[in-house]
Amino acid sequence: MKGKHHKHPPLKRPTRGMYHRNEWAIYGTNCNRIESVVREMNNRLSDRYHITYVDADHHVEHLSTDLQIGKKQFLQSIAIPWNEYDDRLQSWHTDAVLVNGNHYPADRQIVFIDAEKEDSLLRRVEQLIEIDVVITLDDTNIFDFVKEKMNDSTLVISLEEIEKVDQLIIRQIENNKAPLKALILAGGKSKRMGEDKSQIQYHDKPQEVFAADICAALGLETFISKSHNFEIDEIDSYPVLKDRLVDMGPFGAILSAMMSDPDAAWLVLACDLPYITRQHISTLIDQRSTGQQSTAYKLVDQPFPEPLIAIYEPNIYQRMLRFLSLGYACPRKVLINSDVCHVDLIQTEVAYNANTTEEKQEVLKKLNK
Repeated sequence: MKGKHHKHPPLKRPTRGMYHRNEWAIYGTNCNRIESVVREMNNRLSDRYHITYVDADHHVEHLSTDLQIGKKQFLQSIAIPWNEYDDRLQSWHTDAVLVNGNHYPADRQIVFIDAEKEDSLLRRVEQLIEIDVVITLDDTNIFDFVKEKMNDSTLVISLEEIEKVDQLIIRQIENNKAPLKALILAGGKSKRMGEDKSQIQYHDKPQEVFAADICAALGLETFISKSHNFEIDEIDSYPVLKDRLVDMGPFGAILSAMMSDPDAAWLVLACDLPYITRQHISTLIDQRSTGQQSTAYKLVDQPFPEPLIAIYEPNIYQRMLRFLSLGYACPRKVLINSDVCHVDLIQTEVAYNANTTEEKQEVLKKLNK
């Protein structure tokens, strides 16, 4: 019997709601109050988190579409075509999304009890599937149809206690951080060295295993990256992650890891760093900034980060694909032009990689002193 035919390549899809893994639609009151609450909440949280607000276009007529990116405004004569996939693509860079429930739903809900909007809320009752917070206004009792949708963990507060919603959002963001996995880059051709650099033994074991052991000892699920035609599925108990993008070097290997698990953050480590230690990797993990796109070591005498001693957060996945669409497949170029947390590396030799037989012999001499 023939195997099942797959029309499309097997790609793991990231866990998302309608916009984001952390999203709430706000229901039950007028649009002005919803916008005011979101603005105040964003002001309180903006020093730690990026919040996106989704609302309808309330203008009767408009002559242009206004998109703000950094300090630039892009004004276009027509609205950009939009659908549910664009909703998810637009929210890749943020920590959480709040939605005006008068116009659009989201997977989780915050519900106001406003007597003037009872009928409007009742029309949307089928969208109330996971109510996290109920906010009462004045002395209005919670409507029966809302009570039926509440659960044991639903928080009931007054408008004066609105900052408790901040804490709920913070907990969700913190508890929903991407798990960290390790990727040991060991698929290079080692042309200048004349031998496979991943198999050189600077520390009495193949360098790829040495690097993997460091990451595993720190509690990370660890994978060894190899070329697409590598024939073995496991190296010294570590699963092999084969390139899905052929002949694209580290850039392709990193993207291949993200394709295998787009919900994970990936600590990327080149296998050919003879001076790297467990302490260096531990420090990088301790300094990890999940709100940015990457956390990377930067040599103190260089202006740019080291892309092969770095943590790549899930929100850089789409950015790397965009760089690829522009014809760039260099992870360093992506990090230089992205939101990266730099960790200063004073010991510059840590980022050194031997590329010739002579350089290998020099490293072995230093390590054996």
